[in-house]
Amino acid sequence: MGWDWNLISQIASVVGVAGGLVSVGFLVHGVRRNARATEGATVQSLMNFEKDVFAMIAADAPLFLKGCETPQKLSAADRLKFERIVATQMSLFYSAFVQHGEGLIDDEVWEAYANALRNYLKPPGYRGVWSKIELHYPRS
Repeated sequence: MGWDWNLISQIASVVGVAGGLVSVGFLVHGVRRNARATEGATVQSLMNFEKDVFAMIAADAPLFLKGCETPQKLSAADRLKFERIVATQMSLFYSAFVQHGEGLIDDEVWEAYANALRNYLKPPGYRGVWSKIELHYPRS
């Protein structure tokens, strides 16, 4: 009884293709898992930055509230502090914007930041400071 080398070759090809498909499946699974881990780390990093911004606002809450409504009543030193709080918060929003653009945070997370930004821009003092410092940020 002789070996049918054509049949053996065909079987080897099928086994090779199946092995290749399994390898591609593992690769796709690994890439997806890595993407989720990267997104999770990015969100965690933004949350840490946000926590720091919230602590900064809470530490100077009366100044922040007064700056939002009547910044002209702030002393020069307090006006500078208020401007730095706004700038830091805008850096947080810009960081979220960039991360969203890179696909590192999903639309839902970005929408939450965009909604918060719209709310912060309502008071005249906050809006005024932003119009003064916005040239220090990329146009996007």
